[in-house]
Amino acid sequence: MGKIKKFASLNIRKITGGKDPVRIVEEFIARRGFDPSECQKDSSPDLIRWMFALRGAMELEVLIEGIRKPAETTIYMGVNIITVPIRGAHEILAAALEIADGLVGIKVSLVGHYLVLSASLSAVGVSVDDLEYNLKLIEAQESWFREALATELQWEDLPLE
Repeated sequence: MGKIKKFASLNIRKITGGKDPVRIVEEFIARRGFDPSECQKDSSPDLIRWMFALRGAMELEVLIEGIRKPAETTIYMGVNIITVPIRGAHEILAAALEIADGLVGIKVSLVGHYLVLSASLSAVGVSVDDLEYNLKLIEAQESWFREALATELQWEDLPLE
């Protein structure tokens, strides 16, 4: 019997089935007319983040988290709605929570000092069409949410982010 070569565990990589979520997100970004490498803002072994303009000053953030664990990998996409100021934050947050009940398939959350409309999905079996569908959900409800929030706060309009 020949000699058995031992490999260090770091040199052995797990190969999983299915499509690579990074390539799927890059294809999604390319379909929207942007270069994924130029849109990429952060990258580490466990997450990658891209940002690109949807219309005007509104940007879509796409984030893949948990890349090292394929079964736990998630894709997040979201848009900032408004910067929540310290003074009057309770009014904005209360109004946003009341309106959020009308959202379908997406959620509203406070991320840092921004109120964000977002969708999160598992990367397992995700396709570019799934990402397009979730983006359409965000885009379709973003203007409704902004108008409803401005009405609830009795503002003429929300400042664009």
